Amino acid sequence: MLFSYTYITQDMEKMQGYMDYIFYKVWCEARRMPEYGIELFDANLELKEILRDFDIQTSEGGDLFLRSIEDIFNLFKELSSIQIEQLRAWYTANNNIKALCANEENVNPITYGELKIFNEPLYIKIKKLFTNLYGDKIIGRVPITKKIGEIDAHYKAFMSVNTKGKCPCCGINGLKGVYHSKREAYDHYLPKGTYPFNSINFTNLIPLCHECNSSYKLEKNPLYIVPNPIEGRRKAFYLYTNEDIKIDISIRLNLIRKDEIKPENIEINFQADGYEEELGTWKEVFGVEERYKAECSAENDGIDWLEQITDDIDNYDGISKDQALETLRKAKERKPFAEKRFLKLPFLEACDTIGLLDPVEIGE
Repeated sequence: MLFSYTYITQDMEKMQGYMDYIFYKVWCEARRMPEYGIELFDANLELKEILRDFDIQTSEGGDLFLRSIEDIFNLFKELSSIQIEQLRAWYTANNNIKALCANEENVNPITYGELKIFNEPLYIKIKKLFTNLYGDKIIGRVPITKKIGEIDAHYKAFMSVNTKGKCPCCGINGLKGVYHSKREAYDHYLPKGTYPFNSINFTNLIPLCHECNSSYKLEKNPLYIVPNPIEGRRKAFYLYTNEDIKIDISIRLNLIRKDEIKPENIEINFQADGYEEELGTWKEVFGVEERYKAECSAENDGIDWLEQITDDIDNYDGISKDQALETLRKAKERKPFAEKRFLKLPFLEACDTIGLLDPVEIGE
């Protein structure tokens, strides 16, 4: 990632609190309870009211929510205390997104595939609930929205704090902000189809540009090189980190003429001291290298950058290529993502290295 998001505290995240209550206080205590009933939610009156409203206001999502909570409660009653403790550990781990991204020892996630092996009836019920939890079917229904608000309100609050206006995972594309009537989609960083329990955890939900979300990341799993829970584990950038992570980009061009600027003639080097593994994950999950080479080769990006700086050098008296590059360096330090300067500068420096900024080379 090129920069991190600032996490916000907002009513929408109360839904994760409701699910925590259901898991820890209802399901994990099922063996001690005589039977399922609304009184199990007396210690969480907001959640109790939601359940009552869903019971009154018949809807597909509401029925799924109510039925799933009770069915999973009854399945937990059949588990041993050891099995429940294992599920408790998995639930806690799967919601510790920061620790999972850091590949911390003893914080081991569970996938739906592993849950199926552990207990198939439980897997079926949990997957149906949690994969449907995020979206209009459940959290978009009135009994819940009147307690936690709507996702659009969360997005507005989020973008009022995160104001760069660029996607942190590519830096190329803009994001709709507070002045737009529409919004970007939230990506489940750890895929909701792979991992149970964290589909409504906002530390696992990040706004991404459409290209990052729908063209490159898709259902890729940042935590594993391959879908192998033993050999493939890796570190990934945590998108809400407070750490100052700097990625340096340098470019080498293996060409002589401007018309040879094509992806196959471009080498891009990425460096982030101390974050080499996270860097590799980011590049693979979001197709960064391919996309940056394409930008540098594009008529309205890399080619235009080159033509613009050479025109400036030719047409403005007293402006040398060194002065033009220095002006760009200062602008990049001030606002690296404006005009894609984080990529524009190393590209033009590479052009300078092979002489494409020299007047004698222009047009040859």
